[in-house]
Amino acid sequence: MAGPGRAHAHGSHPIHVHPAPRFYRFAATGLGAGMWFFLMYRAKKDGPALLGWKHPWDH
Repeated sequence: MAGPGRAHAHGSHPIHVHPAPRFYRFAATGLGAGMWFFLMYRAKKDGPALLGWKHPWDH
C-alpha cells in the first residue's frame, strides 16, 4: 500500500497503457453492432417460443 510518501507519488505509475489503434476501435464497434443486430433478429424470430407464448412447432 503505497502512501503519499512512497516512491511512486506525484501521479507517476510504472505501467502505461497505450490507446487502441483506430482500426481496432472501428472493428470492435462494428462487430459489437453486428452481434446486437443478430441477437435482435433471432429474438424477433424465436422470442415468443423462448418466452413460452407460442409452441415452437406451431408455424
